[in-house]
Amino acid sequence: MRFTYCLTLSIVSWAALAHHGPGQFDASQQVEVTGAVTEVRFVNPHGYIHFDVTEPDGTVTPWRCEVNSGSQLRRAGWTEDLFPVGGTITVSGSRGTLEAHACGLSSVILADGRVLQRFDRIGTLDAPGDRADPRVGGRLELSGTWAAPPRVPQGGPGRGGPGEAMGAAMGAVVPVFERLGLSLTDAGREALAGLSHQSDNPRFHCMATNILFDWEFGRDINEIIQTDDEITLRYGFMDLVRTIRMDLEEHPDDIDPTRAGHSIGRWEDGALIVDTVGFEEGFLIAGPGGLVRHSDGLHVVERFTYDAETRGLTRSYMAEDPQFFTGQYTGQDTVYPTDVPFEPYDCVELKDAFLDGPDG
Repeated sequence: MRFTYCLTLSIVSWAALAHHGPGQFDASQQVEVTGAVTEVRFVNPHGYIHFDVTEPDGTVTPWRCEVNSGSQLRRAGWTEDLFPVGGTITVSGSRGTLEAHACGLSSVILADGRVLQRFDRIGTLDAPGDRADPRVGGRLELSGTWAAPPRVPQGGPGRGGPGEAMGAAMGAVVPVFERLGLSLTDAGREALAGLSHQSDNPRFHCMATNILFDWEFGRDINEIIQTDDEITLRYGFMDLVRTIRMDLEEHPDDIDPTRAGHSIGRWEDGALIVDTVGFEEGFLIAGPGGLVRHSDGLHVVERFTYDAETRGLTRSYMAEDPQFFTGQYTGQDTVYPTDVPFEPYDCVELKDAFLDGPDG
């Protein structure tokens, strides 16, 4: 069985912006440059293609153009071999705003003449393989790799560079918090004093945000490792690792606070119920639509259920933190089995790597 991704594709909006940082590319200034490849780095959260452009007067100008994350490129079938060093490429995209000779790639003509759009996929989409139905004896056997379907931009795979996604997002985002009718307490507002999405978003510092956001956001490959006593969730985005203790009925009193918290689980009518406390203070929401902090008193309850028809593993969740906000923050997401192996995220943020150079 192959996934019918066309039924579940998400639209890139502020999620694309959250990767790149505000204002890194300007969609109103499109560039087309041709040069010889000098280096290719398919790293996370952004890959880069470096190439030398020969000017009319014979001088050589180094350029670099940003592509999707290394994990997503590999999932889409891209490899560094597409860009042999010395090969001539022509890149079209949004001009960089912080570097004179940078762009956010929208399309590229390869040295062999092929044309790739930013979100093109090469070959067959990743498939669920031959994994058995995980519903066994009133519980779920979840070991394996899982991922949400890849995102494509508005207009289809041939559309969208990073600047384009940013321009569409900035004026359109309504904060999730407000849509849910929640409000910050005085302490919650004080915790945001002096903070901004641009400088304090954990993702811009190669750090996980929280156990809710990171499971589905990057559309990276997650891995579940299950035994009778515990279930380990390895997040493909930002390398967050959680251990759900299935052999405990209550949380211990001496929890060492972490970003992942302390999780205990139980089976209920074929669903996995996970209760998590013991968080270090952090961000509940971090994006261009706004910031919301959570305290070390955050309490999260998740319910994982499996749909045999779609083969989707859906997680619904509820978060409470009376110290920082009123009401319940709720949501859900769905991941699917995939035959793509798990790989560590190994974040290497390069977006500012050349700002101190001659073009900085």
